[in-house]
Amino acid sequence: MSQTPTDRLTETISAIHDSPTRSALAITGGGSRSLSRLLTVPGASRTVIEGLVPYSSASLSEYLGRRPDRFCDEATALAMAVVAHGRAATLSEENGQEPELADSLIGLGATASLASDRPKRGDHRALVALQTNSTTVLAQLDLEKNARHRSEEEDLVAELIIGLLATESGVQPQPELPLTDADRLDIRRTVASKELADVWNRRQPIAWSLPDGNWSLHPTVPPAGILSGSFAPRHQGHVELQQAAESILDGPVHYELPAVNADKPPLDFRTIETRRAAFTDRPLAITSAPTFAEKAELFPGTSFVIGADTAIRVIDPRFYDDDPGDRDAALAKIADHNCRFLVAGRMTDNRFLDLPSLKLPSGSESLFSEISADVFRCDVSSTELRNAARDA
Repeated sequence: MSQTPTDRLTETISAIHDSPTRSALAITGGGSRSLSRLLTVPGASRTVIEGLVPYSSASLSEYLGRRPDRFCDEATALAMAVVAHGRAATLSEENGQEPELADSLIGLGATASLASDRPKRGDHRALVALQTNSTTVLAQLDLEKNARHRSEEEDLVAELIIGLLATESGVQPQPELPLTDADRLDIRRTVASKELADVWNRRQPIAWSLPDGNWSLHPTVPPAGILSGSFAPRHQGHVELQQAAESILDGPVHYELPAVNADKPPLDFRTIETRRAAFTDRPLAITSAPTFAEKAELFPGTSFVIGADTAIRVIDPRFYDDDPGDRDAALAKIADHNCRFLVAGRMTDNRFLDLPSLKLPSGSESLFSEISADVFRCDVSSTELRNAARDA
């Protein structure tokens, strides 16, 4: 007797449970049946560390630690996967798992916009991301519109999630997805270089991406200044700010992209590789240093080139658990490493904010210098550029 698709899916799930894989999953908008199917096959406790459905916008924002620009897009799926991987690591440590099991941890994030009881203007789509300590996988499934009922779309996304989890667990073969000629499935896999993986896993604090695309532990020329940012995307304002800072500092200004951020989920490997591809003219440091106190240890004797909006976060006690003492200690540590800040004006909340408009903590004034607006001013916003690109 031939096997049914359900039988083959059960066999796949059983094989996942028999593999070393341990996973945390977060699913919103569609595909949550994958959780129930994983859990109803015996052995699920060996595989599933956590399964969450942050379905409302408030729940998903809380899960990510911020409100996403959009709830069903590539960036949100990737961020969900990275947060899930971090939770898998934390919960495994709390459960006394051996450190070597970190290689088998998977964080999975899925976000979907499927058929509803109301007419849907947009596409029927699911994005599923998987994050390990060496790889990022992103799958985008575009479904033929109005070709299936909601329940059928739910089943299809659930099967996609289980199939991706199986592939990453080394389970082969898998049931083939029942797609139509009008459906589109695109799966992209990014494997981190050793240098990038070492930074991401905090085995090394820094790796330099050189203009030729190669990696190094050191830049070709030591920097006089560091321009740190998310560069999502890098734009002309960054270039002009870097050039203005070089003229003031009379030395090279390199860029830094923190893989680990102070107030956002860590970046996945796909996002890091996409952003570093824009740096073909200057070295880019990829670091695991989310705060400027930590950056000062990596870049002693340099000036940090920042906008006035970032300067506020440097001096406001709210960003130090409302403790002015912690803020002052961080500034003292930066000063001890002979670092300082070069501050450019920025449009914030419809007003131009510059260094003279900030109230600096007493005794820290010498740490901050101004880039005047007649030397540099650019009101371009990365957020506006991202929104314009999505709407184009």
